[in-house]
Amino acid sequence: MRERWSTLLWLLAVAMLLAAAVLVATMLLVGMPQELALALLDRRETLWSALPAPAAAWDADGQLLFATAAWRRLGASVETPPTQPELSIGSPQRLFVVEAEEQSGTRVVFLREVTRERQALQAKDELLALLGHELRTPLSSIKGYGQLMARQLATVQEQVQRLDALIADVLDSAHTEAGPLPLRREPLSVSDLVRSACERFVAAQPGRTVQTSVVATAVIEGDADRLSQVLDNILSNAAKYSPPDAPIEVRTYIDPGVAEHVRIAITDQGAGIAAEHLPRLFDRFYRVPADGAPSPAGFGLGLSIVRDLVEAHGGRVEVYSAGRGKGSTFTVVLPVALPLADAAAESPTTLASA
Repeated sequence: MRERWSTLLWLLAVAMLLAAAVLVATMLLVGMPQELALALLDRRETLWSALPAPAAAWDADGQLLFATAAWRRLGASVETPPTQPELSIGSPQRLFVVEAEEQSGTRVVFLREVTRERQALQAKDELLALLGHELRTPLSSIKGYGQLMARQLATVQEQVQRLDALIADVLDSAHTEAGPLPLRREPLSVSDLVRSACERFVAAQPGRTVQTSVVATAVIEGDADRLSQVLDNILSNAAKYSPPDAPIEVRTYIDPGVAEHVRIAITDQGAGIAAEHLPRLFDRFYRVPADGAPSPAGFGLGLSIVRDLVEAHGGRVEVYSAGRGKGSTFTVVLPVALPLADAAAESPTTLASA
């Protein structure tokens, strides 16, 4: 804004000088002594040349009227007024913005130097480019190490969760030996319980697929946290002992004529269980021997805790397997607190993790 006002002031000065020239010409026409007229013209030339800014004026025919000393020192053309918006003059190069005003056939041009402003802008652009280049290299290294640390922290978190689960199993086993487990009983929807467990499972098991079929809906009375622990444990075992791409099936149903109990069956297509191991499967610290393959981590307490928790709710756990390599089905049988709903069975649903 300050530069614009300066330009307007200089243009005003130029207009005043032009008006003086017209006045002198008029005085000559009306008979003013020639010496006085020439003195006025000399004074006008002196004032014009003394202007510190580069400026020049041309008449309607393109003839130069005046050019300040600053204009001439720059070596700017006096033949014709400049038409381009900017002028590059001298060596080292100086950059000027051309500001022109035309009135009554007279074109007045003022040059405003912007060399320092352009150099500052160029320096800023070069600095930003340099910073962008120099900062990107360490940033890439930081990003790479950050990703590596994230993977390592994920491994640490996984191991912490495993240790936490093992400690919880040991403590739960100790509690069941000491006496009945304390339960916070409340009415629970079997369908909601199963659906929540399946959603947790697919979120924690990348690539796994769960097929659910809620044939019977019922309200039971139990501890939501403990029954969730039961389903989580059985689903986790199904994932441990079955191929990663094999779906796991979860169903709720009732046996014909037995409306007092609801069944939650979890079926996998995994390694299966030989008949001789079924009677001891729920014993503490018992693990089915592996046939040459490494055994999954654990103390062999999970299924014994599942049995104790289900029995504390007045239910039982059943297991069926046709033998090695033929998968297994674990069924949790729980007493119904309210009669089974007469609503139509839900359509089978498939849940899969991303």
